[in-house]
Amino acid sequence: MKRSLIVAAGVLAPIAVFAQEPVAAATHAGEVQWGLAFAFFGAAIATFVSCIGSIIGVSVTGQAGAGLLTEKPDLAGKVITLMVLPGSQGLYGMVIALLFIFNYAPVISGEVAISVSQGVAILAAALPVAFTCVTSGPYQAKVCAAGMHMLAKDDKMTGRVITMAALVETYALLGFLISFFMLNNFKAGILG
Repeated sequence: MKRSLIVAAGVLAPIAVFAQEPVAAATHAGEVQWGLAFAFFGAAIATFVSCIGSIIGVSVTGQAGAGLLTEKPDLAGKVITLMVLPGSQGLYGMVIALLFIFNYAPVISGEVAISVSQGVAILAAALPVAFTCVTSGPYQAKVCAAGMHMLAKDDKMTGRVITMAALVETYALLGFLISFFMLNNFKAGILG
């Protein structure tokens, strides 16, 4: 407990030091806008961490599907459908990053400057989708891989397998929605 408080203080201290009110725009070429840097870092985290979950998930499902297809090549369509499911988490992260890029265009272009605390708020908005997707992708893949074993015995169980896998994805969708609503609510306070 004590150690985690020290680590948290070490991580948050630089943010507190750089916290400032926004200025109209960078006045000198090359001037660093830390708020914008934190915001872009959040968009990047939303994409690449979510995609890591999808990469792992599609890989696990593909390995299980390869085994099934060597025995029953006629199930290729069903196997590909199950492989696509854990790949959707990466899309959720990408949508959050695109939401930032398109909705915060005045911030990105420099027309509106943001403080470090506002940049950190945007970064924080990216975390729910990032962490739920990096977690749910591999777990959804395990459900899909287990479902491939079910399909090996009875290929009429595809609907049940997809339903079981969709239940895992529900939590990635909840993380996506929280990130989506956070970004949209911060927009009014930042852009006015």
